Amino acid sequence: MPNRADQIRELMNVSSILWIGLGVALIAMAVVVHRIRAWYRDGDDPADDQEEIVRQLHESKLRGELTDEEFRSIKSQIKNREER
Repeated sequence: MPNRADQIRELMNVSSILWIGLGVALIAMAVVVHRIRAWYRDGDDPADDQEEIVRQLHESKLRGELTDEEFRSIKSQIKNREER
């Protein structure tokens, strides 16, 4: 019959294996969640559509929120970024 010390050692071995398994499972789940979120976010960046940005800037210029110089400067920066 195992003594009390052996029983405690056995319990600690089992519980440490469970904690390690739980840690690995949590890390794996975090990776899966991260990949799923990245997959859904692909193509959602409004900065991808350069024409839409220029259109919105033009509307801002028409409303008086941008000067002609600011509009031309931003537009040229967008075009330069697009060429890269």
